[in-house]
Amino acid sequence: METGCIFCKFASGEIPTRTIAEDEKHMAFLSHRPNTEGFTVVITKDHHNSYFAELEDDVRTGIVNFASKVAKQLDLVFPDVARTGMIFEGFGVDHLHCKLFPMHGTADTTKEGWQKHASSVDKYFHNYEGYLSSHD
Repeated sequence: METGCIFCKFASGEIPTRTIAEDEKHMAFLSHRPNTEGFTVVITKDHHNSYFAELEDDVRTGIVNFASKVAKQLDLVFPDVARTGMIFEGFGVDHLHCKLFPMHGTADTTKEGWQKHASSVDKYFHNYEGYLSSHD
């Protein structure tokens, strides 16, 4: 446990969370400040730095595999969700975590197979602004 790390405090139970899934090495909880219904944070219980590309393979694949299971559960919970997106960002808390975003409004499009969902956002990021966007 890293002193002062809020995610370590979540993992140890020192600070309560709205935990929705857990195993020996990971936990998933609903975000305290969601920007969409079901926005979920997945963390490792052990403290690892937040940059996924610098991790040991077993740590990285472990969190991805666990997050994938949670994402599939989110897909089932929300009838309007066909897929849940995942990002690794790591500038808010320096503790390995990923964020899961249920993509509301996508369920009907999968009945006929995959369909493109295009963004109307037209913005180029010269610098990181504290969030990621997947639009072209």
